[in-house]
Amino acid sequence: MSRLFEPWSLGQLSLPNRIVIAPMCQYSAHDGTPGDWHRVHLGHLALSGAGLLILEATAISPEGRISPQDLGLYSDANEAALADLVRMIRSFAPIALALQLSHAG
Repeated sequence: MSRLFEPWSLGQLSLPNRIVIAPMCQYSAHDGTPGDWHRVHLGHLALSGAGLLILEATAISPEGRISPQDLGLYSDANEAALADLVRMIRSFAPIALALQLSHAG
């Protein structure tokens, strides 16, 4: 049997399997803030049965975005919207979440 479906742990992180959904830039944010597309897209992926979902490249400053539509974590509005997104995902799926921090410049 493949080890892909076996649990895996690293420190305090325990995953039910070794399937990881890699970060994929969606270029759908507005001023760095996630919107309805992120709720639908990430909510769907969270229900996939994977052990870990990594959110797309998230810029630490507006100047560090890959494109104007990238996610950001550089304002209170960004932080609040990402927190709401995480709460929504966690209300439906027990999947572990990670975030890819980025700076393109």
